[in-house]
Amino acid sequence: MTFFQFALNNVKRNTRVYLAYFLSSVFTIMVFFSFAVNLFHPVIASRNGGAIELIMGQTEVAILVFSFLFVFISVNAFLKVRSKEFGILMVLGMSKKQLRRLVFLENMIIGCLAIIVGITIGLVFSKFLLMLLSSILSYESLSFYFPYEAILLTTVFFALIFLGISALTPLIIRTSNIITLLKGTKRPNREIKFSIIQSIAAVLLLGIGYFMALSQQLYDINPFLDRIVLFIEKIQYAEVILTTSVVIGTYLFFSQLSIFVLHWLKRNRSFYMNRTNMLWISDLIYRIRDNTRMLFLVTILSAIAFTAITGVYALSSLVKDESLKDNPFALTYTSYSSNDNEQQQIKTIDEMLESYGLKYKKYKSEVIKQVSNDNHTVHIIKQSDYNNRASAIGLEQVDLDKDQALLVPVYVRFDPKRDKTLSQKNIALDNGAINLEVVGIAPKVIFYSGLFRNLVVVNDEIYNKITNIQEKYHSYSYDIPDWLNTLEVTEKLREKLGVGEHGKYFWSTRIEGYNLENQNKKLFLYVGFFLGAIFFLGASSFLYFRLYTDLNQEKSKYIGVSKLGLSFKEMKKVASIQIAVLLFVPYILASIHTYFAINVLQTVLYSSVLNQFLVVMGVFLILNIIYYISVRSRYVNYLKRFIVQ
Repeated sequence: MTFFQFALNNVKRNTRVYLAYFLSSVFTIMVFFSFAVNLFHPVIASRNGGAIELIMGQTEVAILVFSFLFVFISVNAFLKVRSKEFGILMVLGMSKKQLRRLVFLENMIIGCLAIIVGITIGLVFSKFLLMLLSSILSYESLSFYFPYEAILLTTVFFALIFLGISALTPLIIRTSNIITLLKGTKRPNREIKFSIIQSIAAVLLLGIGYFMALSQQLYDINPFLDRIVLFIEKIQYAEVILTTSVVIGTYLFFSQLSIFVLHWLKRNRSFYMNRTNMLWISDLIYRIRDNTRMLFLVTILSAIAFTAITGVYALSSLVKDESLKDNPFALTYTSYSSNDNEQQQIKTIDEMLESYGLKYKKYKSEVIKQVSNDNHTVHIIKQSDYNNRASAIGLEQVDLDKDQALLVPVYVRFDPKRDKTLSQKNIALDNGAINLEVVGIAPKVIFYSGLFRNLVVVNDEIYNKITNIQEKYHSYSYDIPDWLNTLEVTEKLREKLGVGEHGKYFWSTRIEGYNLENQNKKLFLYVGFFLGAIFFLGASSFLYFRLYTDLNQEKSKYIGVSKLGLSFKEMKKVASIQIAVLLFVPYILASIHTYFAINVLQTVLYSSVLNQFLVVMGVFLILNIIYYISVRSRYVNYLKRFIVQ
């Protein structure tokens, strides 16, 4: 028998041990390969440098980084399971060099098989993803092709991953002597110590991170908080500081604070001495100590998965509302004073809409642009034109005196508390000849976002007195109730009017922005779902791997305590509590992280995403419960065989 055959037979004999690791690797490779098939598709590749290619490429990188981490942790876990077997081989005469070679060959065999199976399944799965992506991007067809580039990329990347991991894993064994290997996962339990200072640091770091995440919502509560919030906003790389604080705080939570809480329960003698509490509390202290890095990693991965899925779910559900906010009118045409074809172009638009049977109302407004001596640009609209538009989009009309002005936001996402333009109390027009008091801010935009910067509403009489005019615009806005069916007419208008002529005219439609946003946000949902799924699967796998490696040690412990009189019912209760803590504490902490993360997202979207957060967390809670029931059942049934009845 050759050494390679010996390694191959070892893999066959340990199929049960390596099965979860193998299947998880296959899944990771399959997902990576399927995304690579999408990325290298001729249609997508032809749009080089586009958002789609960028998003798909970044997804590939994220999956690749995760895969390396996942494989390394998985291999490490299974090496511990087989450490006793390695010790026996060394007793029988196998050298450390031969043992390292054996481990290397076993991992490469598993890796090569996982690559072959993952790509094979991916060829089938990628067809489904192409159909889904074609629907999302509104392409006529993303036909299947022979993805030789995707096959090559996946094979090379994962071959390097498995090669690197296989080269690193023998280093773990190198540090172990025969006695250590023979003991396997059995280790004498030393007194677990914790640091009160580090426990407090965990609370402070998490608190700082959470406060920074909520800072936007804490503004304007009291002057002291306002100063703190404004200070946070001025900090460079505040997001990096926030993330670092939460990450370090999470690690200290498991390594120090959780141990502190369990020791506190231990000191509560009435609770600690009650039935089986003594057993699960004492044992849990050591289990959390031994699993600190695993629990930390699971929490962070889960938080990333929850946040990503909540974010893309929220974005996808807000597409229509965002389009309505960004474009209060279905179509807007704006003409410069130098445009001699204005009336002909308006006639073209009217006739085109009528030919498609689209009912509409047209609102015309005149806007003046003036630039002060300090190059400060102001756009001015008279009160009557503003009121005409306001009534069309459901805003209250205004009645301004000659010395009053109303400011109008230019963008949907504005904050008058921080925007210097919108927070000013007075405004000077005509190079100081006209001074007006700002009496308020319009609740939303009246043109499409970004059309007119620094827009001011003034009394009609004052408007007619303005002499310093750099440019005068005529803007026509069309209110079309059936705007979702204006795509075809928009395409026809593009053929006749073009995209606009600089210095002459420009126009836009709501349906174009809606379709673009809808496409992008569906793509984010598509990517976010799979990234979230793979991260959550990885987190669950890490927990499973750790529980599996502890089985032998737990078997010996329960055999011992059953001889002392522990019933199966009591054993099941202890095991259930411990598994529940290991599975649900990371979920709870990750949920809290996600809640504060979406608060940052809410400030960007100017819309609540709480409902989406509750839906996502509810789904993952159900999945966690199902996973808990499955793991607990298998765990308890395994131990049941060794319990002395």
